[in-house]
Amino acid sequence: MRRRTFLASSGALVTTGLAGCSAVDIEDGENGNSGDGGGNDGGDTSGDTEGSVEDDDVLAVGTYSTFVDAPSDSPGVWIKETFEERHDVELEWHTPDQELNYYAERHNQGLEIDPELFLGVRPQNLVRVEENLEGDLFAETDESVLSNAENIGDEYYFDPEGRAVPTFRSHCGIVYDGRNVTEPETFEDLLEDRYESQIALSNPQDSTTGLLFLLWTIDRFDEDGYLDYWSDLMDNDVRVLNSWSDVYTQFEEEEVPVVVSYTNDRVYASRFGNDLEKHRVSTLNDQGYANMAGMARFADGSDDDLAHEFMDFILEPETQAEIANRNVTGPVNEETELPEAYAEYAIEPEETVLFGYDELKGNLTDWLDEWEREVVGSN
Repeated sequence: MRRRTFLASSGALVTTGLAGCSAVDIEDGENGNSGDGGGNDGGDTSGDTEGSVEDDDVLAVGTYSTFVDAPSDSPGVWIKETFEERHDVELEWHTPDQELNYYAERHNQGLEIDPELFLGVRPQNLVRVEENLEGDLFAETDESVLSNAENIGDEYYFDPEGRAVPTFRSHCGIVYDGRNVTEPETFEDLLEDRYESQIALSNPQDSTTGLLFLLWTIDRFDEDGYLDYWSDLMDNDVRVLNSWSDVYTQFEEEEVPVVVSYTNDRVYASRFGNDLEKHRVSTLNDQGYANMAGMARFADGSDDDLAHEFMDFILEPETQAEIANRNVTGPVNEETELPEAYAEYAIEPEETVLFGYDELKGNLTDWLDEWEREVVGSN
C-alpha cells in the first residue's frame, strides 16, 4: 500500500464555531474561484432612490473576508463605493473569522446581530448552522420587492424555504499543468499510477473546494461507494491540505501539477498573463459540482427598505458583471453581459452536479463524519 499524505493543523481536523459544527463554513481564502475569484442595463432600476432611504443611513452586511480583501482582486471595495454613491448611505462590511457560525452563536446567546444580511450563504452553510440553531437565524425574503430578481435563472435557487436569494455560481473542477501531465478525464483516471503523488486537494472539513469535491464523489459513487473511492485516492498518495490557498500555492510553486479548484481558473490566469498551458481545466466525466452562493436577511434585521435596496443592487446586471469579473464566478441574473475573457477562457461543464438543501439536510454531517473516519482515522 502506498503511503498516504494528510496535512492538517496540529495533526488534527480543525473545527470552529458552534459545538458539533465543523469549520465547513470557513472559506479558507476562497472567493468562489481561483485567485482568491460592464453589464448592460436590462432590469436595472436602481438609479436614483432619493426618498426611499434616509440620508446618512448605515447598512451593515456580513460576508466572508476574501469577498472584501482578497490578495488578487475582490468585489467588496467596488460594491461599497458604488452602492454608497448611488444610495447616499454608508456600507459597512462585517467579516468575522467564524462567519455564519459567529452569528449563529450570537443568535443562540440572545445577543444583537449588527448586519442586516449575509452575502455568501451556501447550501452547506444553511444545513450545518441549523443543526445547532435555536429558532430562525434568517428570514424569508420577499422577492417581489426586488426588481432584478425576476431575471434570476431557476437553476440557481437552492433554498426551498426562500431565505437565500441566489447571488453567484461557480463550478468545482480539476486544474492541471498541461506541460507536465496529461488531462484526467474521469474520476477513475485520478487513481492511475501516472497521478501518484501528483494530486492535491483541500480538507472537506475546512474548505469549500474540498467539500464540493467530496459531495461530487458521493454523487458519482453513491453513499455505498464513495468511501472506497476515497480510500483508493489516498492509496495513490493524494495530498489533503488544510485549505484551498495551501493547495493552490503548491500548484503555483510547481510542487504538485494537479489540484481540485474551479473551472474558471483560466479566466483568472489570463488576467495576470500566466502561462495558460500550465492552467488547463478538466471537468471530470464532463461534470462540475456547483458552488452556489446567495444572500439572506437576518431574522433580527430592522431596516427592510435599505436591505432590499442592497439586495436589488447586487442583482443588477452591472453589479453581477463586476462580481463575476473580480470574483471569477458566474452571474445568476440572466441579463448580465460578462467580460470578454469569459467567452474565451471560462469552462462550463456539460452537466452541473448539486445536492440541494433537502438532500444535504440530515446527511451532510454523517457524510463528513464517515469521510473523517475513513481518511483521517486510517492515517
